[in-house]
Amino acid sequence: MGLACSQIRLLTLTARKADCEYGISINSMRKMALTRESSQLSQEYYSRLQSKDISYYANGQYNKINYNYLMGYGNRFTAITEGSQPLKSENSMILTDYKGQVVLSDAYAKAITDVLGTSIMDGKGRGGTFSADKIAEILAALCPGFEAEKFQAVIDNSEFGSSSYSSHGESTMTGEATGSTTTTDNTDKVEEDYQSLVDFYYPIFASAAVNGWTTEYNQDMAANEDYVSDAIVSGSFQLETVNAAGEYDEGTSLTYYVTAGLVTENTSSDAREEVTAWYNAEKERISEKEDYLDIEMNDLSTELESINTEIQSIQSLIDDAISSVFDWGSS
Repeated sequence: MGLACSQIRLLTLTARKADCEYGISINSMRKMALTRESSQLSQEYYSRLQSKDISYYANGQYNKINYNYLMGYGNRFTAITEGSQPLKSENSMILTDYKGQVVLSDAYAKAITDVLGTSIMDGKGRGGTFSADKIAEILAALCPGFEAEKFQAVIDNSEFGSSSYSSHGESTMTGEATGSTTTTDNTDKVEEDYQSLVDFYYPIFASAAVNGWTTEYNQDMAANEDYVSDAIVSGSFQLETVNAAGEYDEGTSLTYYVTAGLVTENTSSDAREEVTAWYNAEKERISEKEDYLDIEMNDLSTELESINTEIQSIQSLIDDAISSVFDWGSS
């Protein structure tokens, strides 16, 4: 009876020993996985510390680059004619995607389709090439109150023609019109406005005419103010310099624009602090998991040691019992 009980106890302890050894093995693999995770975390941390954003300098501070700064505010052309909002200093620098197609706002795309028809744009928001002769009409569609003929005159550097407006005199006492009119020649101001609009918009549409264009990123840009900067850093968007024929100059990498002072690569101190806080939190999370596994492995090792001791004791009892039986039979 004692021998049978000892055998049962031995089998139970052997099964538990196997469980402990398996648990230690599994936890060892989990610790190795945490070590790899910790290594990957460190790599990502240092990578994030080195990441930059693309900025421009205006109003005494660095501002993260955005579509409006690079490409204008759609048909709100007063940013160009009146300088009411910050714009790039080099008009020939435009924004394209990685395929080389010009990134156009919905307002720009509408001006093109108003002139050329909706068939020029496919279902994905990408548009094909077109004749540069249509740019004057497109600019007139984009800028209400401006005439395609005058845009064309500026583009061709031909005779612009005079411009004037009539104003009625007004009594400073009553605020009523006196009936007298004055004709004011504003040719210089009007021509200056047309020239400013052509200087800014022509490289955009000339490049779109030669290389094609796309609106497929507009929702992403509207939803994420960092989209343009991040896309330039990653290479999804590119800055290109357009020549008079609407073609891109060669050798204009991001480094070129940074060196030329047209854009700036910055690493925000706030971003560094945010990344460091994230890293410390993740590192603490991994450390807590490692501590838990260490405690569990230590408990399993202690239990395994006790089991081995008890197995040896039981095995000794079994051996003694078997030995005594054989000794009894031989006497």
